[in-house]
Amino acid sequence: MLEYTKKPLTDNVFLGVICRQAMLEEVKAVLEAKGCKVQQEMTALTEKEHYTIEETFPGFHAGHSLLGARYREDVSQRQLAKLTGVSVQNISAMEHGRRTIGKEMAKRFAKALNTDWRLLLS
Repeated sequence: MLEYTKKPLTDNVFLGVICRQAMLEEVKAVLEAKGCKVQQEMTALTEKEHYTIEETFPGFHAGHSLLGARYREDVSQRQLAKLTGVSVQNISAMEHGRRTIGKEMAKRFAKALNTDWRLLLS
C-alpha cells in the first residue's frame, strides 16, 4: 500500500491511443485480444493533424533525449565523454538544456549510444 494514501496499488493502466479512423477497429481488436478492456472515447483532432514535441511536452529539449539514450544504454556522463571526446561539463550542460546539440555532435553521441542522431536534435 502507498503509505501516504493508504490505498492499495493497482495493476490497471490507462492508455490513450491516437490513430486514424480507418485503423480504430483493428487497434481495438488487438487490445481486446490481449485481454484489455477497451473504453472508446473518440475525440477528433480538427485543429491540426500533427503536433510538435514542444507542443505536446512543453519544456522538452534535446537534452532529455540525450539523457534518455544514455540511461537506456547504461552509460555514465564520464563514459560518454571518453567515447565522444566531449567534456563531462558540456554533456551535463546539453542534458540540462543550457547548451544546444549540433548536428555533428548529435552524430557522435548517436554512434556511441546506438541511436538515430536526429532524435538528439531539438
